[in-house]
Amino acid sequence: MNEEFRVTMLGEFTIEYGDSIISDQSNRSKKVWTLLEYIIVHRKRFVSQDELIDLLWSDSNSRDPINTLKVLMHRVRSTLEDLDFEDSRRMILYRNGAYGWNQDYTCVTDIDEFQRLIYESDQETEDDARKIALLLQAESLYQGHFLQKKASEPWVIPIANYYRTLYNRVVLDLAHMLFEHKKYEQLASVCQKAILFEPYEEQFYIYLIQVLICTGHLEKALDLYHHVTDLFMKELGVTPSEELRALYKDVVKTIKTPEMNLSVIKSKLDESREEIGCVFCEYEFFKLVYRLETRSIGRTGDTSFLCLISAVDKNTVGIPSRRVLNRSMDALKTTIQYNIRSGDVFTRYSVNQYLIMLPYTTTETANMVAQRLLKVFRKEFPNISIVLKYSTQQIMPKADCFIKD
Repeated sequence: MNEEFRVTMLGEFTIEYGDSIISDQSNRSKKVWTLLEYIIVHRKRFVSQDELIDLLWSDSNSRDPINTLKVLMHRVRSTLEDLDFEDSRRMILYRNGAYGWNQDYTCVTDIDEFQRLIYESDQETEDDARKIALLLQAESLYQGHFLQKKASEPWVIPIANYYRTLYNRVVLDLAHMLFEHKKYEQLASVCQKAILFEPYEEQFYIYLIQVLICTGHLEKALDLYHHVTDLFMKELGVTPSEELRALYKDVVKTIKTPEMNLSVIKSKLDESREEIGCVFCEYEFFKLVYRLETRSIGRTGDTSFLCLISAVDKNTVGIPSRRVLNRSMDALKTTIQYNIRSGDVFTRYSVNQYLIMLPYTTTETANMVAQRLLKVFRKEFPNISIVLKYSTQQIMPKADCFIKD
C-alpha cells in the first residue's frame, strides 16, 4: 500500500490527498485541529491518551476525559473523510491506550522537505547555481510561521522558533549569494517576503537598501532607512547599527547628480526653505551639524547649547509603556518643531529623548527655551500622562560628552 498525503505546516495547516484538501481555515473546532496537528507532528510514534488529555484539557476538570477524547477523535476522523479517501477511518489508529498515524500511509510534510533542502544546500560547496536553487526552493516552502494559527500554544512555540531560526538562516545565506551574483530582483523579492515574517530583523533591511542603492533607487533607499530607524526606535527602542548608518552615509554622499548650473542648484536648495518649523534630522546628520558648530564657536567665541528633553513615566520615573511612549514622542516632536527657531535643528537621541541644538544662546536663554517647550507641551497635550525632564549643556570647541559615537 502506498497512499500519500501531503501536509503543510509552515503557515496554514493543510492535508492534501489527490484533488482533495482540508485546511485549518475551515470552520471547525480549534481542538479538532489541535489534535490532528499534534498527531501528525508526532507521527513517528503513538501518543498516549494522558499526553493528549494534558495537551487539550490541562486547565479543566473533566469528569470523563478519556471518553471526551474519544468523542473528539471521532470528529477528527469525520474531518478526514472530507479528503475523499475511502479508508480515512484508518488514517489514525488506536493501540494500547494511545493514538498514532497509520505508518502504512506516507505523510509528506513541508517541514521535512524544508530541512532536506537546507541540508543539501549545506553540502553543496562547489556549484553556486545549484546551491542558490536549493535555497530558493527551501525559501519558497516557508509560507508563514509553523502552525501560525496556534502560535501562542506552549507546545508550538519551541518548534516554531526552531523553524524561524532555520528560515532566517536560509534568507541570509541566500541574500549573501544573490548579492554576490548581482541577482538584485530575486534578492529584493526574498527580502520583502522575509520582512513580512520578521519585521525586526535588521539584516533583511540592509540587503534591501543595498539593492536599492545598486539599482540606482537612492531616494527609495533613504525612505526605507527612515522607515527602519523609526520602526526600531518606536517598537524596540534601539538605534540603527553601524552597518545601517554606514549605508545611510553612502546614500547621502551619492544621492545628488552632477549639476553645472549654480542657479538650478540654488533653486533646489530654496525648495527646502518652504518647510515650516525648525529642522528635524537623522542623528548622523545632527552629529555633522554639531561638529560644524564646535568649529564655528571656536572661531567666533559665541556660545551655543545642547538641550536634552526626556519623556518619563509619571509614577516610576522610567520609560513609559510603548503605547504611551509613542504617542508622547510624536507629540513632543510636534512641540519642538513648531516652538523653536526655524534655523535650529533637533534629532531623536534615544527611545524617549530628543536632542536640540541651540546656537547663539546663553545658559539663561537655553533654560528658558526648554521650560517654554515643557509648558507648551503640557498645554497642547494635557491628557498624555508623562513627565518631561530636561537638561542643558554648553557646547565647547572640543567634542562634547553628550554626543555618542
